[in-house]
Amino acid sequence: MGDPVKALAKHAVQCRYEDVSAEGLRFAKMSFLDTLGTIIAGATAPGCQAVAERVLDWGGKPESSLFMYAGRVPAQQAALVNAVMARAMDFDDSMDPGLHLSAAVIPAGLAMAERVGGVSGREFLAALAIAEDIGSRINSATGLYHGFDPTLVASVYATTAIAGRLTQLNEEQMTNALGLAFNESSGSFQSNIDGVLSVRFNQGLGAQAGIVCAEFAQDGLTGVVNVFNGVYGFFNLFSRGTQQAEHLTRDLGKTYYNNTTVYKRFPSCGCTLSATDSTLHLMQQHPFVPQDVARIIVRAGRHIYNLVGSPFKIGANPVVDAQFNVRYTVANAIARQYPKLTHFTPAYIKDEALRELIAKVEVVLETEDPRFDTLAAEVTIILNNGEQFTHMTPHWKGHPLDPLSMEDIVPKFRDNVTFSSAWFDVRAADDIVQLALEIESCPDITTIIPYLKLLST
Repeated sequence: MGDPVKALAKHAVQCRYEDVSAEGLRFAKMSFLDTLGTIIAGATAPGCQAVAERVLDWGGKPESSLFMYAGRVPAQQAALVNAVMARAMDFDDSMDPGLHLSAAVIPAGLAMAERVGGVSGREFLAALAIAEDIGSRINSATGLYHGFDPTLVASVYATTAIAGRLTQLNEEQMTNALGLAFNESSGSFQSNIDGVLSVRFNQGLGAQAGIVCAEFAQDGLTGVVNVFNGVYGFFNLFSRGTQQAEHLTRDLGKTYYNNTTVYKRFPSCGCTLSATDSTLHLMQQHPFVPQDVARIIVRAGRHIYNLVGSPFKIGANPVVDAQFNVRYTVANAIARQYPKLTHFTPAYIKDEALRELIAKVEVVLETEDPRFDTLAAEVTIILNNGEQFTHMTPHWKGHPLDPLSMEDIVPKFRDNVTFSSAWFDVRAADDIVQLALEIESCPDITTIIPYLKLLST
């Protein structure tokens, strides 16, 4: 019996638009518009301009556009920059236990579409759904990654699949491309814990790697054959015996695993979403003000505790510090009612009044209760008068078991644009939304690119 990589490669090459399920296409379309919004919102976030300027300084063949920044560079470099922007505000979609897929796959796909030319919206949407199905299946089959960053570990297969499909690799070439991608699987959650900009840089590396692997496979380079089942293969390296390998190929071509996508309502790490939602629920049910609060207890499992449960400290990158800290997100929800992008900018993060509330948050590790084996967290708020309220939100709004729809994504996109009004022409929003909603009838997907520019360019 061969390695599952061959079945995935065949699926990536042979599946037609007509074969993709309506649900697979629907989630791909939602991710497309959602990611365009996060690119616009993240364009000027710390590190993004520096990456863009460095890539422009490198120069090279003008194949693909840097979104928001004027200039064309080699496709893999454009994908790198555009993916960094897509992840910068941590408002892009994700998957349990931490895979950020669309923010890598869509920049890689658009860069490759621009490079090869003539890619219709219909073909792009199919390629996106198929690629994200592959990445989602790998994520679903994997355990908790044991500290590796799922974004860079798993996204490279999806970015390779979309790049390879758009450049029309054959089955053998696609198999080699995915085998090459295996050697790009890397990345650590230590970036998130340390509050450094390599969190978003990992996103760019995943986007870049997919194009590199697809193009080298097209040139005849061969990749790993036993990607998943090899003695030093994917599962032995990243899952350590906890994998569910059947997810790789079960109902392949019929069920699309991109239905496991989490669309965020709040611009922070997925590990903070349950606690944030639980806090908002308690505030709706029990009227109180921040001054009434004596203590806040967040109970969470090992993954949340390790990734976002540390004491809140402001380092060199305050935005990343806030995005990946549940103490901040819970205090922010209490103080400001509903988390917004502006709350994850330095002026808000450094608010001394909020720091006092953050200091009242305690994060408790729960290792025995199976409810905490997922990304669910329980919040208890204790008031100065002794009253206390507790709530757990296992499936927050946007979770696959309580999903958002396109009717939710469109206003979220507009909120991203409004946040970006200092550097983006908000008048372009209507045209972008219309193109995304009617993507199947678009003769050339790259017609979206001229809308993605800074006001000054």
